[in-house]
Amino acid sequence: MAQFELTTYGADDEVLKHFETDKVRWGIFMQALEVADSLEEKSASEQFALINTFVKKIFPDLTDADLENADVDDVMNTFKQLLAKAGAIGGGRKNAVGAE
Repeated sequence: MAQFELTTYGADDEVLKHFETDKVRWGIFMQALEVADSLEEKSASEQFALINTFVKKIFPDLTDADLENADVDDVMNTFKQLLAKAGAIGGGRKNAVGAE
């Protein structure tokens, strides 16, 4: 089981694609730290747009169409996992989407 995973589903909840990785590039990680500091100041739609951006950066082959077919909880958990990893290194920071 990879550290980061995301599955996309079809109309009948069949698995379409499965994305996984154990690696997050340093640049993505640094960008996530910067974003985490300002998430609370952003509207909900801005927060979700940022989440989309980072989930697609974690899984470079993930397209917008793929992301539309992912489970909302899986997407949120992937992003929270990234921020939790950042928080563990950055002294336990918290943010608007609940990473601790």
